Amino acid sequence: MKLINRDTDYALKALLAVARRRPGETGSVSELSEDLDIPRPYLRKIMQTLARSGVVASLKGKNGGFSLARPPEAIRLAEILRIFQGDICFRDCLFRDKICREFRTCPLRKVLGRLEDRFVKELGAVTLASLLREEKGARAGVPGRRARRSSARKGRTVSRNARRSA
Repeated sequence: MKLINRDTDYALKALLAVARRRPGETGSVSELSEDLDIPRPYLRKIMQTLARSGVVASLKGKNGGFSLARPPEAIRLAEILRIFQGDICFRDCLFRDKICREFRTCPLRKVLGRLEDRFVKELGAVTLASLLREEKGARAGVPGRRARRSSARKGRTVSRNARRSA
């Protein structure tokens, strides 16, 4: 069972990358795609979904791109999961459309319901800001690890394969 699907994973990676930028600085899909190694058309679709949902703001034009529409403290993991995966529901019956005779009294359904409630509460506490703090702590604990930067922003144009072999 996967808790987070590919769309949600890529959305979170893109949101973290956008949140790391200076206030007012936007990130284009091309830059983000290269930095995160996510296919550009796929990332464009994800960013458009986030823009329609009010999570990111989109600026069109030559210097356009995406920025956070709200502070990182106001963007919750639970919201991103709902956008890309729908509501979290553990207590759905195995038989789905067929009503089980024990639907109301099923002990497993009751336990799963309690777990779901706790899980949703915990997810609600995780924000983009807390993920950034977690990331910063993880990087501080790993000697010699540096943040990945785009070669294009350093003034060089290097192919992905050349960067990987370096």
